[in-house]
Amino acid sequence: MTKTVKTEHGHTVIFDDDKHVYVKDGEYVVGMSTLLGKLASPALEAWKVNSQVNAIKVEMEKQGIPLDKIDKIIINAKASAKKKNDNILSIGSIVHKLVEKWLKGEQVTKPEDPIVANCFMEFQKFWKKNKLKVVESEKILYSERGYCGTLDLVASDKDNNLWLIDVKTSKGLFLNMVHQVHGYKLAYEEQTGKKINKMYIVRLPKTNEPFEARQILYKKDHMKAFLGLLSCHKSELLFNEQKRKLKQTQTKRKR
Repeated sequence: MTKTVKTEHGHTVIFDDDKHVYVKDGEYVVGMSTLLGKLASPALEAWKVNSQVNAIKVEMEKQGIPLDKIDKIIINAKASAKKKNDNILSIGSIVHKLVEKWLKGEQVTKPEDPIVANCFMEFQKFWKKNKLKVVESEKILYSERGYCGTLDLVASDKDNNLWLIDVKTSKGLFLNMVHQVHGYKLAYEEQTGKKINKMYIVRLPKTNEPFEARQILYKKDHMKAFLGLLSCHKSELLFNEQKRKLKQTQTKRKR
């Protein structure tokens, strides 16, 4: 599913939800999730996983387990892990869609899945407790600095303060989430001209626990860290372009 918006500055941004890709005025633009992934090296993480898997294979071989059986166990384990991860992502996506519908005033029936139901119920408690009103939801952002993202919520309280709210269904609150809301704040204020007064991460547990609403204070160092991730991405693009040109030159010389 794709969503097309016209930003306040006149840019056309297309978001492909299935591929999680942003296209601005016909050009691909890095998304928030990709930027946050710069905190960890995908290649390094893959190497760590493969090293662990290989170590397990060696230990199983020592115990006399046939190689074909070991390979089958590992394939099944990987498939099981992928299914679990997909389910976790699916829960988060479903909760976000329910919240969006409810905030729009649409009829929402109680979810059959107890995990989804608990997350949704806890969000309602958070919302009513703080007496918030919707300003914007699921807003696609584009910053002239060269990145895009989809902001969960902007709400106003009784004193007309603007709250930037990011909804999570994770087990905890992590540093990359702090960088994320700083990046959203920067893009939202740049794009709309409106000032964000408060930033919140609202964690909705997948267990029968109450919601956790953590206010994230604006800090220059957090913003510098986010912009550093953006610089790392741009540096990576330059490096890959240099590699591509070098490869082309070497190919021509061989001819």
